Amino acid sequence: MENNEFDIRDLFTTESLESVDGVESLIEVEKYIEKWPFREKQILYLYACGHTQAEIGEIVGLTGQRVGQILAILSKSHLKLHRL
Repeated sequence: MENNEFDIRDLFTTESLESVDGVESLIEVEKYIEKWPFREKQILYLYACGHTQAEIGEIVGLTGQRVGQILAILSKSHLKLHRL
């Protein structure tokens, strides 16, 4: 994450991408978030990787409370946020 690079495919296991459903899920997520600002994508990625809201806040320069608000907004946007 230091170079502002991440790949949403990292959040899917190799096994899940061996099935049609897994690939379809990946495509659905990629299409859904493709127009999101970088910061929101980064927050989602870090959250899915298991970081706490406070940790994410330190990384992206926000308070943990604000990260929680952004995650709530993203969640309400019909994307189920699950830690992988």
